[in-house]
Amino acid sequence: MGVQMSDFTSDAFEAAFETCHGLTMAQAAAPGDRAFALPGDEAVWGRDRPLIVEHLRVELDLDLPHRAVRGVATTTFRPRNDGLREAVFDAIELEIDSVTDKAGKALAWRVGDGTLTIDLGRARPSTRSITTVVTYSATPRRGLYFNQPDAGYPKRPVQVWTQGQAQDSACYFPCFDFPGEKFTTEMLATVPASWFALSNGRLIEVTENRRRKTKTYHWAQEIRHPAYLVTLAAGEFDEVTHRAGSVPVQYYGATGTAADLERAFGRTPEMIRFFSEKIGVDYPWAKYATVAVADFIFGGMENTSATTMTDTLLHDARAHEDVLEQCDSITAHELAHQWFGDLLTCREWSHGWLNESFATHFDSLFVEHYRGHDAFRYDVSQKAANYFQEDARDYRRSIVENIYREPIDIFDRHLYERGSVVLDMLRTELGDELWWKAINHYVEAHRASDVLTSDLQRAVEQATGRNMDAFFQQWVWKGGHPEFKASTSWDGAAKIASVTLNQTQKAEGLTSIYRVPMEIGFMVNGTFERHAVRVTDAAHTFLFKLAAEPSFVSIDPAGRVLKTLDYTPGEGPLKARLIGDPEAVGRIEAAKGLANLGSPGALEALRVALRNRRELDFVRAEIATALGKAKSDTARDALIAAAAEPAARVRRAVAGALGAFRDAEAAATLRLYLEGSGRNPGDASYYVQANAAAALGRTLDASAFEALRKALGRPAHNDAITAGALTGLGALRDPRALQLLLDHTKWGVHQNARRAATAALGALAPYLDEVSRTRLRERLEELLDDRWLRVQITAIAALEAVGDTKAIPAIRAAADRALEGRIKRSSRVAIRRIGEAQDRTKEVRGLQSEVEKLQQTNQKLADRMTALETRLPAPSTRRRG
Repeated sequence: MGVQMSDFTSDAFEAAFETCHGLTMAQAAAPGDRAFALPGDEAVWGRDRPLIVEHLRVELDLDLPHRAVRGVATTTFRPRNDGLREAVFDAIELEIDSVTDKAGKALAWRVGDGTLTIDLGRARPSTRSITTVVTYSATPRRGLYFNQPDAGYPKRPVQVWTQGQAQDSACYFPCFDFPGEKFTTEMLATVPASWFALSNGRLIEVTENRRRKTKTYHWAQEIRHPAYLVTLAAGEFDEVTHRAGSVPVQYYGATGTAADLERAFGRTPEMIRFFSEKIGVDYPWAKYATVAVADFIFGGMENTSATTMTDTLLHDARAHEDVLEQCDSITAHELAHQWFGDLLTCREWSHGWLNESFATHFDSLFVEHYRGHDAFRYDVSQKAANYFQEDARDYRRSIVENIYREPIDIFDRHLYERGSVVLDMLRTELGDELWWKAINHYVEAHRASDVLTSDLQRAVEQATGRNMDAFFQQWVWKGGHPEFKASTSWDGAAKIASVTLNQTQKAEGLTSIYRVPMEIGFMVNGTFERHAVRVTDAAHTFLFKLAAEPSFVSIDPAGRVLKTLDYTPGEGPLKARLIGDPEAVGRIEAAKGLANLGSPGALEALRVALRNRRELDFVRAEIATALGKAKSDTARDALIAAAAEPAARVRRAVAGALGAFRDAEAAATLRLYLEGSGRNPGDASYYVQANAAAALGRTLDASAFEALRKALGRPAHNDAITAGALTGLGALRDPRALQLLLDHTKWGVHQNARRAATAALGALAPYLDEVSRTRLRERLEELLDDRWLRVQITAIAALEAVGDTKAIPAIRAAADRALEGRIKRSSRVAIRRIGEAQDRTKEVRGLQSEVEKLQQTNQKLADRMTALETRLPAPSTRRRG
């Protein structure tokens, strides 16, 4: 499943559209300070499976005006054991009309708490199949969504789409809704005659009812899959068709989006060919379709053979340079799920990494295939950084986790990014040949089946002959990562370099002393030497015989180990590494080290490297970001000098970095990005303008308010420039921004701008008077009931940032009535953090009171000393002569 990335980031580029990552809402906390589980969370175990479901046929007749559906679900199943008398299916808020057997004979039934129990009439043997036919109706609040125009959004397309993961398919048809139960399916969807209806598998037929002005699309999914992957997406769509060998490839989107669909998803056929070849198992389904729908509640969803995507990925030619990599990422992620998640499906959600970590890693593998080694290693490093942030600020947990309230709780940075980097380390541990042999064996052995983590370990061991107990124990069943502190020295007489590595993390709870293979690189006489070592203990000193003193040392040059590293070699080695490390991630590491030094020589090296157009754009972007953190006039001037670089990625980073400087020069450059000069209307990139707007607010410059106000409403992909301007207004600390932000939270404003305005209210709150803060808080409380999920989630985060305990009842009420798991967990976390912040405030006030008492005591003592001194006779002065 693809969930959006960076919902609450200040970077306008990342916030402007959805990608395939989870929500992160975090405040500072040391790793291990917080448990992942919240109060009241309990262990969740796999369900009993008394039935073997063989086939499910779902017939849906959509009632658009009433946002309702009439349905018939025909289920064929066998008892797992002799003597079954009742069949229990998940059925959430369904109005059951009748239940019969396949001959039409009525069966007794009863509805419980989200279940439908069917009395089978007598004890049934395990050798004979049973068919039940359930006729029902529903007005679903989850699972099946009706998208229609309204007064706020009159141009919104009329569409109907489903979202089953994790346990919402039962909201629109009765089923055994658990990931490990797999069966073949049919979908017969009756829709208006002008519509197209997409579902899983192969299109069998389309029948038309001229009297009702409807068409019924009949789809058949002939390889078993779970209920949560059953899909329907219906509406008036443009269609783009391709082939990947014998596999039909289709993209669907609202009328008028054909060119945008091609831009967003055009590399899909190449991805299918690549994954099929590398996995060694051909794409297994009848087709691969991608449908982009409005207001989708995730970034993407890997429904079997028919992925649903958010239409925020669709973009025009002007946005293409900025957003293509993001589109490729989510496209590859959802496609990889067709093997990992669909063909092989986690038996229980606690093992969901077998779906999500694999899809996330295979997204990186396509980067390696299409853009090369350096881009791949950088992509892995960015995924690791996302995990490190969650680990440092939120909690530490193992990848396999069964203590949660709802399955969505574990769809986090540990499940996606940490797991994907662990798979990358498994590849390093095995080597490419054995890695791909193991992957092929794993997929072949479990195709069309359900899997646990033990199945993956067993497949790797069977394919390679390696014992993987230690690897899986420290990286999958436990949490954390090594935290290295390194030092190096050179013995010129013996020509021996020494490298000392100390693991500084505490080995307790989930955290180990890690055993990892590692490379150490040396640049010697212009040649980069790599030496393999194996870390097995908390402290190691490795010795290397070299021909000459290395100009720099690189520890884990390609970043293949999930770790943090504290290593400060000094300006000379860092400058040499910035221009000489053969690994792009190494040059980025050197840039960050030089920025931390902040010396004139370090900043000059960064200035030169930023302007070097032979360097990779993502490296130069990281150099720009590093200069922003240096926060000196020299660093600012280097950024301004690079403001017109041709690569939009570099300009985006320059714009973002200039926000760290609170001076007129930085603000002037950012205004130039936004406003242009003469006939130039501003930067050619929507997202450079968006980042510039967000950064301009952070400069606190007097010119910023008016410049940002003028940027509001400027046309852009996903309203990115307006969203950036709203973010900037939130950072500006100017009370005049309040009304503009409130206005942009109203229904009818572009949803991306509404979300940005909502987040910006949380940033602005500390700089308002009490009356204005109350007004702001009350508006955020209203937004807890917004009709758009992302605004609701952002409102919770904004209220957490405001930190007013008066908001707790409203947040708690939102959690109590929420249907969506993300609302429930984020509300519970926000309430806890607001309370903790208040406790810290009380603690600080208590300490302040104690300090004041000590100061008063000291003052009294000082006064007494002064009084005593005035009573003492003046000392006599004697002269000697």
